Amino acid sequence: MCILASIQFTPLLFAAVLCWLLCVCVHEFAHALVAYWGGDRSVREKGYLSLDPTKFIDPIFSLLVPAIILMMGGIPLPGGSVRIDRAALKSRNWAVGMSAAGPISNFVLFLLFALPLHPALGIVDRFADGQPTWVYFCGAMATLNFIGTLFNLIPCPPLDGYHMIEHKLPWELQNALRQPQARWACLRCSFLIFMSVDQAMYPFLWMLVKVCSALGLPVDLLISGYSVVLFNQSP
Repeated sequence: MCILASIQFTPLLFAAVLCWLLCVCVHEFAHALVAYWGGDRSVREKGYLSLDPTKFIDPIFSLLVPAIILMMGGIPLPGGSVRIDRAALKSRNWAVGMSAAGPISNFVLFLLFALPLHPALGIVDRFADGQPTWVYFCGAMATLNFIGTLFNLIPCPPLDGYHMIEHKLPWELQNALRQPQARWACLRCSFLIFMSVDQAMYPFLWMLVKVCSALGLPVDLLISGYSVVLFNQSP
């Protein structure tokens, strides 16, 4: 995931990267679990039905892509990958559900991190001059998981959003987009957009405001935590 910033490695940022790694494991575990329910028994043999990060390490999304983002001045949040035997799934609906499971897990994590900040619980005074570190951390992780939800729903290969609609495309186009060069081209275009266009994050933040407003969540604390933890900005 591309996040524009001048990197300052603080203890909070390091903790956020480690926590994000766990979120990635949950995302990939969700894919594997639904695939297992849908008929792909190979995910058990591959060790995907666990939260062991080593099982989800992908040379591209866990190592190469974060390294590229780091060199371009972004925060190198790692990704992961699971190899699903789609031919073993019982139906097309199971394939769509398997692809959707990852983004859904990110949205659930968004809710879990944001819930302690909800005014109805009375745990946090959102109008206080300063907040405890854990409040900023929860806000940052909630925001990251919300962005991760939307980012993965973009219908661009190799993201989950594309796999959810892939079956609706003509077979020739599906075959063309499965080629490594096509997937890399789509990936490069995505990076260029998010690294060079300042407004590229606006739709994500707009949706965050809308969802938080609908759920009664304090979006100001979420965005403040995002700025404090990831960019070391003053609250």
